[in-house]
Amino acid sequence: MPRMGSFLLVLSLALPGAARAAADPTQPASPPPSENRLSADQVEKILDEAARKRELAAMSAPDTGPAVHGEIGFSVGTGGYRSAFGTAIVPLSGNGVAILSLETSNFDHGRTVDYRER
Repeated sequence: MPRMGSFLLVLSLALPGAARAAADPTQPASPPPSENRLSADQVEKILDEAARKRELAAMSAPDTGPAVHGEIGFSVGTGGYRSAFGTAIVPLSGNGVAILSLETSNFDHGRTVDYRER
């Protein structure tokens, strides 16, 4: 019978949820967590402070002008193939925009390829 006691001890350690479930059922259950709500004045104060911080950050940030967007890419393949390409979209004054695209490829790495039928 001492083995049964050891088994129950090991089982209670391995399954802590089962030990908690066996707690005293006469104890009242704990109440669900409560909610904390802000008043309308508190919400307004927080929003005003956030707007003020945003304005201060915008005033202290340097004006770098419109940003340039685009993409670049590279390819490497068999037989010495390699390629590099890119596109840039540059905002111009007013409503203008300039789009520049460049590409360079090397297909045969200096080798001569004969495409005639044989």
